[in-house]
Amino acid sequence: MARASSRFWLWWLPAAVALGATLLFAGGFWLALRSATGRPLGALPPAPSGGARPASKKAGKLLLVLGDSLAHGTGDESGRGFAADVLDALRRRGPVQIANLAVNGAESPEIRDLVEKDNVRSLAASADWILVSVGGNDLSHAAPRGDSPPAAPAGSLSRARDRYASNLRAILGRLRGSNPSAPIRVLGLYDPFEAGRESNRLGESVILGWNHLMQETALGYSDVLVVPTFDLFEFRPDRLALDHFHPNRAGYSLIATRILQGLPD
Repeated sequence: MARASSRFWLWWLPAAVALGATLLFAGGFWLALRSATGRPLGALPPAPSGGARPASKKAGKLLLVLGDSLAHGTGDESGRGFAADVLDALRRRGPVQIANLAVNGAESPEIRDLVEKDNVRSLAASADWILVSVGGNDLSHAAPRGDSPPAAPAGSLSRARDRYASNLRAILGRLRGSNPSAPIRVLGLYDPFEAGRESNRLGESVILGWNHLMQETALGYSDVLVVPTFDLFEFRPDRLALDHFHPNRAGYSLIATRILQGLPD
């Protein structure tokens, strides 16, 4: 019986050593794999946060700027415009990217066409904030200025106003349709001609009437607000650029401050 037991141990001991070595190797391999992947063997990778947002969202939130020369920052001697000021303030809260699609001279029909494009709709869907400047060119082009400009026909201004109202509704509707929740801020209008000759003034009642139209239109959409700018430039030619039309650095800085006052995180 003792001889049989000895034969058993002589057979089992090498096998046990081999099994132990195998388990030790497997265990080390499992730990190394877990260390490299950060999750247990066989576990699925974690789902990306933020639903269907594009991969670029990993770099931070997105500020989308659309519109005309004001959105572009024309007239600012520093080249920043209000968009750069808003971006800097938002970046103090966390990582933020910007997409500025503003075009000098754009009227509401061009901006309406822009927001219908697939790539712009995709950007709007991913945006965390949307800033829009539209309407200034519609109005100023309907009432040409000059040293001795003819009085703008009432019919011309009325047609421009009706066209603008239709385009503004379409722009806001498309943006809100692409993104149901991002705050949308629309710049109100100011009178850049007020500081010049009396004959160059568009008229306070005309400007305020268009601003009222913008505010009424914005009420039809959730979290869409008009940012007032009329008072920022009223009797303040020192806040206008050398062209006496666009804001200068000081003017854009004030616009940015006004935007940020009502812009959530």
